[in-house]
Amino acid sequence: MRLPKVPRPEQYDLHLTVDPAKPRFSGELQLALEVGPDTRALELHAVDLEIDSSEVEDAQGVVKVARVRPNPERETLSFVLERALAPGRASLRVRYSGPLRGDLRGLYLARSGKRRYAATQLEAADARRFFPCFDEPEFKARFQLKLTTPAKNRAVSNGAVTRTERRGARVTYHFAETPKLSTYLVALVVGELESSPPKRAGKTPIRVWCVPGKKKLAGFALECAVESLRRLEKYFGLPYPYGKLDLIAVPDFEFGAMENAGAVTFRETLLLVDEKTVSLAEKKRVAEVIAHELAHMWYGDLVTMAWWDDLWLNEAFATWMAFKVVDDWKPEWEMWLDFESHRAPAFALDAMENTHPIYVAVNSPSEATENFDVITYEKGASLVRMLESWLGPNVFRAGVRRYIRRHRESNARAGDLWRALEEAAKRPVTPVVAPWLERPGFPLVSGRRVERGGQAILIAEQERFFANPKVDANTRLETRPIPLVVRVRKTRGKDKSVRALAESSATEIALGRSDEVRWAYLNADEASFIRALHDGALLRALGQDLLRLRPVERMGLLGHQWAAVRASIARLADWLDLVPRLASESEPDVLAAAAGPLAWLADHPVPHIGERGAQRFQEWLAEVFAPAFEAAGWKPEKREPEKARQRRAALLSLLGSVAEHPATLDAAESRIGAYLKSRTALDANLAGPVVELAARRGSKARFEQYLRAMKAARTPQERTRFELALGSFRDPALVERALETSLTELIPTQDVVPLLIRMLANPAARERTWEFIRDRWKDLSPRVSPGLAGRLVGALPALQKPLYKQQVAAFFASHPIPTAARALRQALERFDLDTELRERTLPELRAYLHLTV
Repeated sequence: MRLPKVPRPEQYDLHLTVDPAKPRFSGELQLALEVGPDTRALELHAVDLEIDSSEVEDAQGVVKVARVRPNPERETLSFVLERALAPGRASLRVRYSGPLRGDLRGLYLARSGKRRYAATQLEAADARRFFPCFDEPEFKARFQLKLTTPAKNRAVSNGAVTRTERRGARVTYHFAETPKLSTYLVALVVGELESSPPKRAGKTPIRVWCVPGKKKLAGFALECAVESLRRLEKYFGLPYPYGKLDLIAVPDFEFGAMENAGAVTFRETLLLVDEKTVSLAEKKRVAEVIAHELAHMWYGDLVTMAWWDDLWLNEAFATWMAFKVVDDWKPEWEMWLDFESHRAPAFALDAMENTHPIYVAVNSPSEATENFDVITYEKGASLVRMLESWLGPNVFRAGVRRYIRRHRESNARAGDLWRALEEAAKRPVTPVVAPWLERPGFPLVSGRRVERGGQAILIAEQERFFANPKVDANTRLETRPIPLVVRVRKTRGKDKSVRALAESSATEIALGRSDEVRWAYLNADEASFIRALHDGALLRALGQDLLRLRPVERMGLLGHQWAAVRASIARLADWLDLVPRLASESEPDVLAAAAGPLAWLADHPVPHIGERGAQRFQEWLAEVFAPAFEAAGWKPEKREPEKARQRRAALLSLLGSVAEHPATLDAAESRIGAYLKSRTALDANLAGPVVELAARRGSKARFEQYLRAMKAARTPQERTRFELALGSFRDPALVERALETSLTELIPTQDVVPLLIRMLANPAARERTWEFIRDRWKDLSPRVSPGLAGRLVGALPALQKPLYKQQVAAFFASHPIPTAARALRQALERFDLDTELRERTLPELRAYLHLTV
């Protein structure tokens, strides 16, 4: 699938004619090339583009194109020439046209009400659907864009607008030439847009662009961008490299955001907010995504991976950097607690047999798209964080700065980063990091305390962790260098940290004098990407002193113990014993960490323990969490800290969503009417849970209310809240309506998969949703974009029954989705993992709840 190294592009001059109201666009391309000897054909990537004319010119004059030969299996066109080109500079001129696409890639159509927009999404390999090009990251070139469109439209691209020409009802925008860029970073958005006034971070003007009427929602994003850009310039020691910065809210967008150089595109929900009605979780997510995309301006755009197998170089660093930047700006938000939540799915996926290494060979565009997952992002970011913790922040930053300067406006591989870090650290880095990068999975580190000569010693044993308890013991035998930081709770005085590099199957770590050591926690601050299993004595000591652990460590302990239950190396009762200790938990993120396993229990074994058993489970959760929620009340006090508001929302979710506690559902239902009348009737942090809970018992009248609220929504978050809640109704007729609505323009393409995922999570809708997916696939598949297809497939294990596993396997064997091939293997494995765990935990749960069979 790769192009030869020569010829190479140097500059693209591209004049586009785009009217979003029309089904096709046209382009005129002049491409400056460096060619080698005996070049008789030029092969460029191009998909679904119609070539109207083409010619080539070299030092000896014009060369006619004898024919244009399509190579569909390579997604290229070959311009076959009448004679060989003279070595050196040449120029290819092409006139072409293409469809304004409906699948959220290439140059595609986005709608907002009656308005139409054209927008680009070119990562990973979709620039070829926009213009003929060398569509591989290593072929960097400069871009000079020009756009002609109806005069009512505005246009945003990578470069600033240098001038405009008005001719009758049309306007032509001329954009400044870009620095060298990979093709996937080119951007264009066209339509009726409005922009905020510019704010500056140093010399850089920053604007937010959006559909008319939403400019008032841009203030928070501007503040985030200014604060992030200042911190990033300081971290990298280099000024922002692209002159101006536009943040563009696109009304239909596949991913969360896209780091196009100087013209970053976003889902509206991740850029535009009303600070009076947005929840803190939504605000934090907006800030984190903006910081992530701006980190890419250096790490990804200025220095770009050489090929898609090193995608993690871009995404892992930007993911880690975003949390670092926002945490520095807003320390009260405690962003590293959010990071712990974000990487939980990476732990779950990487514990499977059908996982993949962070570094993985890529042989096709669909394989590149598959790699945009939690292993590349969150596990990769965990590796970066572990490296920084091990080398120290100053040394790590010095190495990163060296790497960026050395490869600016060029391409790099992972080895280039390791060399830069080794030069800064003056010690080997590659032997420590390579196993983490090149091998799948992660270690289980089991800790037990022994006494020797009056000293307390922690024995840390490692093996590869698998969620499947049936994996052969020999397969688990694996060691890798693990940078560990152990927290030691002393009998008096401050806790201390002990650092070690655990390289063998068993490592001894000295903790101190026995009489001075109360307990040890294996993964201080959850800095390492490991599952930590503490033996019975250590776990009891930790459980009795749980609040002495830092919040992120309490989250980690809950996650580690639940993973151990999944793997059948810990008892469910031991994990359940931790839950009552959360009754007085003040940290909402810790409560949320418990909610995931509790929700799995409520959805899987609890329905099989009978009506009395389900009631007892509900009562048990209410005994633990209802007093705290009742004490907090529904209304926040004046000047109540944001953390307290989030805690109230976390408790509401535990009682309402997980336990389905009748009194809590009644209370939520009694409040939905006031919220539908006024969006300030509820604290913003409670709005999402209340809208979702009120849908569960909702009638046709409420469904209609939600549809009206969705259409009239004043903010993107409000619209999404009501839109996704359509999938939470349980009346069969309303389930059917929600499914049919997913095929209409009322649901943007970007939201079809999230709505279906919500319906698969709904016990009253999941089986009908699967039937709908199968029966209506011909209508549905055009609305399932390639980048989101894997997420839909990944949600199918919610169907639970072995029969459905067989149906899923058979259906996607006959309806293959190349970008979801790995997700399908993982989904089929998860069916089996959930079945095994459900059957194993049933008797354990009955015993814990004192139920008789």
